[in-house]
Amino acid sequence: MNKKSFFISNLGWEKKYDNNIINLLKKNNIRGIDFAPLQITSNWNNIEKKTVKYSKFLKSHKININAVQGIFFKKKFNIFRDQKNLDKILKHFKKIIKICKILGCNKIIVGSTEFRNKQNLKKKEADKIFINFLFKILPLLKKEKVFFCLETIPKQYNEKYLYNFNHVLSIIKKVNSKWILINFDTSIFHYKKLNINEFKKNYNFVKNIQITEKKFKFFLKPNKKIIEFCKMLKKNDKFKNISLEIIEDKTNIDKIDLSIKNLKSLFD
Repeated sequence: MNKKSFFISNLGWEKKYDNNIINLLKKNNIRGIDFAPLQITSNWNNIEKKTVKYSKFLKSHKININAVQGIFFKKKFNIFRDQKNLDKILKHFKKIIKICKILGCNKIIVGSTEFRNKQNLKKKEADKIFINFLFKILPLLKKEKVFFCLETIPKQYNEKYLYNFNHVLSIIKKVNSKWILINFDTSIFHYKKLNINEFKKNYNFVKNIQITEKKFKFFLKPNKKIIEFCKMLKKNDKFKNISLEIIEDKTNIDKIDLSIKNLKSLFD
């Protein structure tokens, strides 16, 4: 059984607490973070320069990046509404690829409920548009060797399109590329029955794992479904990197510390 490496999303704290968090990560033997660019700045202006500076800070503390997320935050893009402005979306996506290269990271996590809000479109029509977008970015992913990881998000989080794991899976299979796979977030267990066999049957299509508590709160009291899922992951050698995602406006170092300890305890 391979030892797991653990990461935590920087959506869980304010940038001004970075040094505190770095010390916390070192104390808990956490290898690195999932990186949302707008956690280090208020907008996308000069984001590459800002990322270069931040990357040097992280490298000086031997902190690695597992994945880049939050790639359409504050952009107000919608792949279904903005077909005439597809070039703008693709231009921004190229910027995200540059950020990945700066950080030495080869994974992008994509939730972005507003980006993929299909509005009044029927599923078949929405699928056609979305799959076309995936084929548009595929050459760049291949060239730069970066994985694009689609995330299933529950309806309860205002997701209007990709809220069913099997639907996401069907899109992945239609694209049929090793560069477009799944970010498996345990939020899909929060409102439905845990089906570990479904995961096991399709784990070759999963590139990234994120463990989350309901509503992305601190990981203080893991529920039975998450505990069972982590026990299964512990025995699976395919998934070496496990991320903890917490989304909080106010930083609480003690709760982040306890959240990390709770996650790691499930793999001891």
